[in-house]
Amino acid sequence: MKGTKYIYTPDKKLVEIINEGDHRAFEELFNRYKEKLYHHAYRMIPDTEICNDIIQDTFLAVWAKHETWTVEDSALPYLYQSVRNKILNHLSRQEVSNRYIDSFQHLVQSGQCYTEEKVLEKELLKLIEAGKSGLAPRTREIFELNREQHLSYKEIGKKLDISEKTAKKQVHNALKYLRSKLTSFLFSLLFYFFLVF
Repeated sequence: MKGTKYIYTPDKKLVEIINEGDHRAFEELFNRYKEKLYHHAYRMIPDTEICNDIIQDTFLAVWAKHETWTVEDSALPYLYQSVRNKILNHLSRQEVSNRYIDSFQHLVQSGQCYTEEKVLEKELLKLIEAGKSGLAPRTREIFELNREQHLSYKEIGKKLDISEKTAKKQVHNALKYLRSKLTSFLFSLLFYFFLVF
């Protein structure tokens, strides 16, 4: 039957077959461990979308090196570690970004931005505005209510007659989109502030 060819194949042998480029063997590996990896990821970061993204990235990374990938016995320890590392990287990037944003907002609000910082501030604001223009109108409205008018998800839900969960998801989607557009600039700017201050 389709999809069951390798169902009883041990991991070590399955990986050897994957080494040869067998997509059905790779699909079996994915189906075998995706739920365990999801629960493992969700314990560390309870966000369904982020967990699914990380699991997909983990398997994409495996396939990218499928010709040379090896396991001792079970593939699960490797996959667990890979998911854990990706989650820690995600949390680290998020923490750095949040720290940067907090520092930047503090500089602006306290009037400590001088000529160079003003230029960088203007550039960042232009990039954010350009990024926001790529958002769906409703997503952009929810994002601005949360991040610029500082309304909670609950308050946004009441204001726009949507669920708190929907508001949170829309903000998450907006941040994910903007982060992809701004990552390189944010980190170069953060590095600059570390040097200056």
